[in-house]
Amino acid sequence: MALVPDLLTAMRIESGVQRLGGFLDARDEPDGFLREIASGKPDLALIDLSYPWLDLNETVSACMKAGVPLMAFGPHVDTARLRQAREAGVDFVYPRSRLMGDVAGTMREAMAGARA
Repeated sequence: MALVPDLLTAMRIESGVQRLGGFLDARDEPDGFLREIASGKPDLALIDLSYPWLDLNETVSACMKAGVPLMAFGPHVDTARLRQAREAGVDFVYPRSRLMGDVAGTMREAMAGARA
């Protein structure tokens, strides 16, 4: 499950998830994303921190309530937002460049950490 407003980014992430044998349900708006988190149980939720209408605290709270590990990514130059995500309780926070450089590897790392 992913909240990624940019179609090209979502497609790259989906390709990496498919290489791992998974399926990505990508949304471009927060309401549908949060409903899906609450209604089902994805193995992992992924959010783009550069999403302009993202309520980080609400998203973290919804994932915690549903027991869904949360992974976030954002521009490496936006250190304040990356730090804010960590402080809010996001399980895995990565710079965008790291995720896009190796989507499958980064997702595998997050999933292994989520299971530990």
